[in-house]
Amino acid sequence: MEEVFQVERLPMGANLHTMRATKFKTNLLAAVLQSDLSVDEATHNALLGQVLRRGTRRWPETADFMRNLDDLYGTSVSADVAKKGERHLLVFAVGVVNDAYLDGGDAMLRRGFSILRELICEPAMEGSGLRADYVAQEKTNLRRRIESILDDKQAYAFRRCNEEMCRTEPYAVSKLGRVEDIDAITPDSLAQWHARAVREYPMDIFVVGDVDHTRAAGLALEAFGGSARRPRPVGTASTRGPAPSSKPRRIVERMPVSQGHLVMGYRTGTTFATSDFPALLFTNGVFGGYTHSKLFQNVRERASLAYFASSGIEQTKGLMWVNAGIDFDAFDTAVGIIEEQLDAVRGGAITESEMENTRRGLIRDIEMMRDQPSSLMDLALTGIVNGCSITAEQLKQRVSQVSLEDVVRVARGIQLDTVYFLRNEEGARHA
Repeated sequence: MEEVFQVERLPMGANLHTMRATKFKTNLLAAVLQSDLSVDEATHNALLGQVLRRGTRRWPETADFMRNLDDLYGTSVSADVAKKGERHLLVFAVGVVNDAYLDGGDAMLRRGFSILRELICEPAMEGSGLRADYVAQEKTNLRRRIESILDDKQAYAFRRCNEEMCRTEPYAVSKLGRVEDIDAITPDSLAQWHARAVREYPMDIFVVGDVDHTRAAGLALEAFGGSARRPRPVGTASTRGPAPSSKPRRIVERMPVSQGHLVMGYRTGTTFATSDFPALLFTNGVFGGYTHSKLFQNVRERASLAYFASSGIEQTKGLMWVNAGIDFDAFDTAVGIIEEQLDAVRGGAITESEMENTRRGLIRDIEMMRDQPSSLMDLALTGIVNGCSITAEQLKQRVSQVSLEDVVRVARGIQLDTVYFLRNEEGARHA
């Protein structure tokens, strides 16, 4: 059966998306608040989600809040931020057991909606601000979370390539914000930010599980109907950014590292919102998405130039990256052979085996997505952000129909924008 979301605009200014799937033993309830990605908002949003998950007005102590959830058959709660293209998302989720495994009523579903509302709209307060101890603790945690990227040098190199490639675009902003903005946030200012976010950010509510749409709509209205919301418009999340320059930028940064970390950033000209998106998935798969792909086979295995080498895409912004761990003196050679692999794809030098292995890999990934409620929600959310939609079954069918000519056409639109290399402090200065 095809997984399709039924969508309804609720009177309180939120969109409800329900997917009835009887195969899951738990029901996923989630609410997503959207804003344009910006330096001004990112740090506040990242901190807000972490503070709100600590407790609610009814359960202000974190330990009591968690015990209450455990008593509800292990109900789970999460709150975090994500970014899709140039859209920043506050994602709140509650997982509750399917009522069919209990008394057959809807008590747990109703309780799940109630917890979701409390989590978002009824935080633990202290005077006119959010609880000061939670704000202080989560400020420290957010600072550590941002700074800890230095402990993962490949993740750091990836972030730095993004910052350099998109330096004039909102996409360069981290989903976690900036360390330098944390100190100025106070319990009162964060409470004011929370009130504005709940009132003004567009909201989408998702329900995935053995749930009737009409009943879910009634419970969502029961939980959120009293919210005074005036959602503001948000910009286009799929802005592709400027065209790459004729000569890609090269940035070399030096640190005391034991291995070179190479990241190559490309602009694809293809996004989730374009008809060629399935072909872009396929192109990435042939180029570097799997162990049978050209990067793994030719850069890592045959040439032994990299400890690892793979490619990936950002669906909404239309970016592609190559990540590789290499020896310090292999920089120029590695960049050259990586570009040769993409040139081979552009030229149609793709074997039937590479095509079929990629097709099987993509279809396997889509089938795995269909077994995860959060992944099904994420696919729908990507469609919302991009102003279009595609189901998992439709995506599977379109991937099945991608031809060699489609892959070549999309590959020829991919252009190298930025090459970033993190290397040791010694060695030649020309790289």
